[in-house]
Amino acid sequence: MRGGTAIQRKNQEIELSGKNVTLGPRIEHPRTTRSILIRLIGLALMAHVALSWPLWWAGAGRTFPLLPVWGEGYAPLFSAWSHLPALVLFAALAFAVVFPAKKHTASALAATLTLLVGLDLNRLQPWTYFYLLALGLIVAAGQAEGRLTNNLRWLMAAVYAWGGLNKITPYFAEDNFPWFCEAFFWTKPLAAFPALGYLVAAAEVLLALGLLRLATRSIFRWIAVGFHLFVTLALSPWGLDWNIVVIPWNLAMAGIAWVVFSDGMDVNAEARRSSVFIKAATTVLLAFAWVFPLLNVWHRWDEPLSWKMYSNTQTEAGFFIKKNSASCPEIQRVWAKHAYESGSKLLFDDWAFSDLHVPAYNSPYAHQRLAQYLCRCATDPGRSGLWRFTVQRWNRSAERWENIPCTALIR
Repeated sequence: MRGGTAIQRKNQEIELSGKNVTLGPRIEHPRTTRSILIRLIGLALMAHVALSWPLWWAGAGRTFPLLPVWGEGYAPLFSAWSHLPALVLFAALAFAVVFPAKKHTASALAATLTLLVGLDLNRLQPWTYFYLLALGLIVAAGQAEGRLTNNLRWLMAAVYAWGGLNKITPYFAEDNFPWFCEAFFWTKPLAAFPALGYLVAAAEVLLALGLLRLATRSIFRWIAVGFHLFVTLALSPWGLDWNIVVIPWNLAMAGIAWVVFSDGMDVNAEARRSSVFIKAATTVLLAFAWVFPLLNVWHRWDEPLSWKMYSNTQTEAGFFIKKNSASCPEIQRVWAKHAYESGSKLLFDDWAFSDLHVPAYNSPYAHQRLAQYLCRCATDPGRSGLWRFTVQRWNRSAERWENIPCTALIR
C-alpha cells in the first residue's frame, strides 16, 4: 500500500519530529479522586443498609413508625408505594459503585438518599448526614479534583473538631470514656483515670488541626486511619459489640482521610478560581458541618447533625404509662423486653435499636411525633406521655427532666 499503513505513517511522524505528540484526545484514568470517593461512599452505604435493613425496607418486620419530614404526625408503615424509594436507592447505590465516573452519579445518589430521609427522619443518622454533605460537595466541585479535595478536607476536619469538642465534658470523661475502656482487657485499667477522657477528646480536636496543616498532614493521615480502625475494633463483636452499623462509616472515613489528605496536590489555586455559585454552594454545605453544630450548645440544632458521637450529652427521650397498664399491641414484645421501672417507661432508642438497629432520630419534633403515635393506645392519657432528659454539657447540676402527658400532646 502506497505510503504504508496509518500506524506506520504515524510512527514515521514521531520519528521525524523527535518530540512527544498527542495521538488523540487524552483518556481520563477511571481512578480519579472523585470516582474513588463516590465508590467508597456507595460501598459504605450498601453496608449500612445491610446492617440496618428494617430502617430502609418497611416490610422487614419493623414496628417503629415512619417519621416523614413533611406533613403532620407519622406515616403508615405499609402502602402501595412504600418499597419503591428503597428499590430506587438500591439501584442508585449499585450504579454508584459500578459507574462512579459518570457525570450525574453523585447527584443522583444524593437526590435518592435525600428522598429516603424525607420519608423517614430516622434514616438521617450522623453517617447519612456526612454522606449527603460529601455528595453535595462532590457535585459542587464538578470535575475539579483540587477543589473536591479541598472541600472534603474541610468536611472531615469539621467531624473531628466537633467530635472532640463535644467530648470535652464530664459526661464523656466520667461516663462514656470508662465504658469505652471496657472494649479490651488492656484498656480496662484506663477507666480509672477520667482525665484521660479529656485528653482523648482534645486529641480528636488536634487531629483536625494536624490534618489541615500542611507540615503535619502526612503524619496525621496515618493517625486518622489508626483512630478509625481502633474505633472499628472497639465497637465490633471483638470489643463492645455495640452499634455496629457505624463500622462502615469508620472504615469509609479512614479511606476518605487517606485519599484526600495525601500530599502533592495544590488545591488552593483551583478553589480560588471557582465561580460565585460554586463558592456559595460550597460555603453553605460546609456551614452545615462547621457552623450549625454550634447552635446545639443551646439545643437549637438537632443532635444527630452536630457530630456528638458518644459524647453522652444527647437528649434522651421515651414514653411513660401508668404502671400495670398496657402498651400498644404492636409493640408489646418490644415493651416487655426493654421497658424499665416496673414496665412503666420505654426509651425510644431501645425501641429503635430493637427494630431498626440504629438510634431513633433525636429532635423535639421526632420525640413529639413518637409520643403521639403511642398516645393513641394510652388508657390513661393524663398519666401517660412523653418524657425527656436534657443536660447542659458542662454543668451536671443543670440536668432537667420533663414529662408531657398525652392530654397536652393530642388536642
